[in-house]
Amino acid sequence: MDHHCPWLNNCVGHYNHRYFFSFCFFMTLGCVYCSYGSWDLFREAYAAIEKMKQLDKNKLQAIANQTYHQTPPPTFSFRERVTHKSLVYLWFLCSSVALALGALTVWHAVLISRGETSIERHINKKERRRLQAKGRVFRNHYNYGCLDNWKLFLGVDTGRHWLTRVLLPSSHLPHGNGMIWDPPPWVTAQSASVMAV
Repeated sequence: MDHHCPWLNNCVGHYNHRYFFSFCFFMTLGCVYCSYGSWDLFREAYAAIEKMKQLDKNKLQAIANQTYHQTPPPTFSFRERVTHKSLVYLWFLCSSVALALGALTVWHAVLISRGETSIERHINKKERRRLQAKGRVFRNHYNYGCLDNWKLFLGVDTGRHWLTRVLLPSSHLPHGNGMIWDPPPWVTAQSASVMAV
């Protein structure tokens, strides 16, 4: 198990961890794309909102002075106001989600590179401190090296699997059953490490 996700109301574990990470990664890319692609629209909409504020301020001053004899400037319609405010809201929402979800995605990428889950990180941290106090060194025996950890996580057994299992949708099952863990056959014996030396 990696963690319980309150937003999904589901536990992220052995069988759905890859889908959770893919969801976070592609949502982050989508939000970055949306924020970047709408940057010019955001600037125009923001400038229009500022212009609306200035026009409303001038209109109030003219009403207060009752000396406004020129034709008033055209006001923005309700639809234009809503459109400009929605574009500004869209940009801020997408940008903030990209930052927050991007940080979560990077954190999980680091954990995957180390061969850990969120819960294992806490367990390994305590174990590292305990063994350090005894003068021993802790080594995570599920860490097969960065590239092999990613291969194991994504279920890549051959070079062709990078396309068929990573870039294209795939419902292949991960190695093991989540309770009993044997290293996959392609992991070399020297990369499997012992827990405490």
